[in-house]
Amino acid sequence: MSVNLSLVAVASRQLLQAARISAESLSLQQRRTTYVLKRSHPLRLLKEGHEHRLKKMNKVYELVEETAPRDAKPKLQLILTEDVPKLGKKGDVVQVRKQFGRNKLLATGLAMYASPENRQMFEDRKVEDPSQRKLSLTAEKTLEYLSQQTLTISVRDNWPDDWVMTKEHLSHWMFRHLLIVAPPHTITLPEEPVDRLGSYTFTVTINQLESVEVKLEMVPHIPAGEVSQI
Repeated sequence: MSVNLSLVAVASRQLLQAARISAESLSLQQRRTTYVLKRSHPLRLLKEGHEHRLKKMNKVYELVEETAPRDAKPKLQLILTEDVPKLGKKGDVVQVRKQFGRNKLLATGLAMYASPENRQMFEDRKVEDPSQRKLSLTAEKTLEYLSQQTLTISVRDNWPDDWVMTKEHLSHWMFRHLLIVAPPHTITLPEEPVDRLGSYTFTVTINQLESVEVKLEMVPHIPAGEVSQI
């Protein structure tokens, strides 16, 4: 019986030690940045006993203060001298952990320090040789995303006979439906005017470098009640 009690005691100590280590690691992981917010539109005062019914505008907040963790390690700011998968393109300014930046990027010649002199050198190269300009990683992902999307716009029966789709219309609908900010000057309309139902294709140019064709479908508007019946 004494042997069994000894085994239980050893196992208990091991469990307590493991729990202490887990708790310490958990406390490290739960350190977060603190954000102080305020409502853009304050709630109006109500009589006692009444409850607030929040409107959309009451759910809009403004950032007052952002407090980073005290032990947040400063990062290293570098300029990539070559394309690095999942990090950025040549000439991009990136922020990485110091150890990773020194051992994996600087030591291998994939990056250099983002000093004012080095930044200016890369900008001068882009001016002298336009071929040095490349899409950023984010722009490439946007390009791929748009190539797979179809912008569908429903049109009511009472739309004006002289109505024609404009670049401003497409810019608005791209943000509303695809959450993509495409200023009107980046959009090229189809050769035929978009003034009726049907399928179209328009072009979006990203950073004045590459273009992508986006599908456009103009469909009749179906009221919500009729959709539920279908």
